[in-house]
Amino acid sequence: MTTEKFQLTGIFVQDPDSKGFTAFFAQLPNIIAEGDTEEDATINLIHTVQAVFEHQKDVQVKSFTPDKNIITKPFNLSFA
Repeated sequence: MTTEKFQLTGIFVQDPDSKGFTAFFAQLPNIIAEGDTEEDATINLIHTVQAVFEHQKDVQVKSFTPDKNIITKPFNLSFA
């Protein structure tokens, strides 16, 4: 099995009042996290992406009726 590496672009927007950060990946704009610091926002964003991927896996796999024409297989994505 080949492991592919995909580079994502993190976008961090600092609130001028609270000085906290809102963060998301340009490639996954609907997954958003926040943190008091850029580091906190980064950690929260990674955890949020992991949670969304895990939840979607469960939802999507369960939505298919077993059938010989449907194949599911895992992929390992590596993020630095």
